Amino acid sequence: MHLKHQTDGTKQRAHEIDRLGGAARAGDAPVDMKLTDLKTGATARVVSVVPAEGAAALGLERRLAELGFLPGEAVRVVARGLLAREPIAVRIGTGTFALRLFEAACIRVCPEQTPAV
Repeated sequence: MHLKHQTDGTKQRAHEIDRLGGAARAGDAPVDMKLTDLKTGATARVVSVVPAEGAAALGLERRLAELGFLPGEAVRVVARGLLAREPIAVRIGTGTFALRLFEAACIRVCPEQTPAV
């Protein structure tokens, strides 16, 4: 019974985050998610860049850092490709960049809280 309660709570939290456009409610612990999971138009803060294993991983991490994907930076998903596929257009600082899904999946973000209207 206890496990079912935890599962229901997790589902409810996921539904609430989805309802808010990827942002957590006030008073909740920060939610760490992939940039690819952030809804279009939502703003978040970069937590880390964690590339997949492999020889090109170091190069990808360096490239994303050079573009400005550094911890604490604000990022916003501007647009997505046809049928919500590649590429994903993101705005960080004063630049707008098109990222492939595997690149965006390497970027972990914490959604900004949306003000109550």
